[in-house]
Amino acid sequence: MSLPYLINDAKGYVSASQRIPVIARPFVSERAKKTLDLVEKFVEEDCIPADTVFARQLNANGHDTKSRFSTHPTVLEDLKRKAKSLGLWNLFLPKAHFKEGAGFSNLEYGLMAELLGKSDIAPEACNCNAPDTGNMEVLAKYGTEAQKQKWLVPLLNGVIRSAFLMTEPQVASSDATNIKLAMRKEGNNYILNGQPDSRWSSGAGDENCKIYIVMGKSDPSNPDKYKQQSVILVPVDTPGVAVNRVLSVMGFDHAPHGHGHITFNNVRVPAENMILRPGGGFEVVQGRLGPGRIHHAMRSIGAAERALEYFLARLNDPAKKPFGQTLSSHGIQLERVARSRIEIDTARLSVLNAAITIDEMGAKAAMKEIAEVKVQIPSMMLEVLDRAMQAYGATGVCQDTPLAAMWANGRTMRIVDGPDEVHVLQLGKNENKRGNALRQRIDKQKARAKEMLASYGLNEVDFLSLDRACILPMSTTGLNDLLKSNVCGHIASFTYEITELLKTEILDFDCFRSNILTPDSHVDQAKDCIMRGMKKDEFHLYMAIYKTVHGICREQRSIVDEGADLILSSVFYALPLLHEVRLSFCEVLEDDGWLLAPDIVIKSPAHA
Repeated sequence: MSLPYLINDAKGYVSASQRIPVIARPFVSERAKKTLDLVEKFVEEDCIPADTVFARQLNANGHDTKSRFSTHPTVLEDLKRKAKSLGLWNLFLPKAHFKEGAGFSNLEYGLMAELLGKSDIAPEACNCNAPDTGNMEVLAKYGTEAQKQKWLVPLLNGVIRSAFLMTEPQVASSDATNIKLAMRKEGNNYILNGQPDSRWSSGAGDENCKIYIVMGKSDPSNPDKYKQQSVILVPVDTPGVAVNRVLSVMGFDHAPHGHGHITFNNVRVPAENMILRPGGGFEVVQGRLGPGRIHHAMRSIGAAERALEYFLARLNDPAKKPFGQTLSSHGIQLERVARSRIEIDTARLSVLNAAITIDEMGAKAAMKEIAEVKVQIPSMMLEVLDRAMQAYGATGVCQDTPLAAMWANGRTMRIVDGPDEVHVLQLGKNENKRGNALRQRIDKQKARAKEMLASYGLNEVDFLSLDRACILPMSTTGLNDLLKSNVCGHIASFTYEITELLKTEILDFDCFRSNILTPDSHVDQAKDCIMRGMKKDEFHLYMAIYKTVHGICREQRSIVDEGADLILSSVFYALPLLHEVRLSFCEVLEDDGWLLAPDIVIKSPAHA
């Protein structure tokens, strides 16, 4: 197995290291590039084909919940052994902080995580699966040596799995200060009592899950609401801990790991199990979730890439020819392909930027970038998946392709590690902090522009740039004076008439057509202009505006008969024509000494 499994381009195979965005290449080591190519080969040749085997083995002992959660497919263990032999193990721990990891930066691992995201089981095959990755980072960064030896080492070896317990369905857990699980200090122990509160946790249904990392409220009276919480290690077999049921997500149980509905009833945990310090819960959680969101985002991009691959394969299937042509011959499908390509590439750059920011400045300094990708990437992935599913029709929503399952799993990403709304709200608040400063800056720029106009002897109003000069409402005084102008009387009256005609309360095109304009009335108007001795320039301008009105009415004849919306259609028809006469109209007014402002037409003091 080699090249045929890696063909990804019309010219054959372009390796993952060659596809690294140019902007990120200076940050990627040669060792990381070689590993990246190994990851791609492992995923494409071994993991993606094994996804099907994994699903079949999972049902080998029955389709019921108990059977599926007690079955551990051997194909996954085979992949783990191969990943270890290739050096593709624990790739996620960043070199800047953890000696236990493979020594890659967040950016370098982000590129690898994208490839792992193309397969359902590839992340776990490389011991890079959530929630274990985040939990291992917590232990590596904040754990004591004793905690590391007892829990981190077996996690790094892939011997056990873990879960992170923070969400409570009884409260609005998107605001972590609402969490109620009590952690009461009693001697050298903490008593955890959450009943009837319950925790929702991914991975808690796995028989190999041996340790929970739990966030609870240890100091509810602390005036600082962000220091009331702590994070503590709770062994799964501790008395009082109960996994009441395994929850399905979008109809999928995600066996053998699942999502547990857990309760705590007088659970006694040694104080030495506290992570970092009492009251340090928010610091631990933020340190865990920041890089974890990057991992989720890059895996989601990998899923989007695989969806696009399925999309392209469907478009070029010679057996599928609606209306005698392959789907790729239909423009709408190619537009969807193009949009998918643009959205994936744009999303990737956003995530890589966030990863570089974490590497260079730390996760805390990258909170804005992390929040941006947390919101951006899941929606992008779902959109690309939806396009691919649509191209497959009914096949796209059944089990005959991986697309439906990928969509169901991907939809959770808009909730995992905090719902989109929380991140959007915080981003908006932080961005709005610049508002007053920007308003002051803009005001200063306007004042400076006014000073510069005066210094150059220029008027503040630029006649020729007022695109709406012909159709803006005029003041009564300005209009009356303008109508008295020998040069502009007819021009102004018809310009104003157009504006009035487009007003909802007086719009009556039938009346206007029959009483004012007849099919040949513009000929009569032209004769009248000539008889009155109107100058050539004035005559042409007058007729241009008159033809505009006539054009509106002519358009309305068919539109009214068809019952279409009068206002909308007339505006769309009129505006381009009005724009054509704008320049000449403004020039005539300027020559006659008139000033046009957004809400008034006045006589220039110099010509008064």
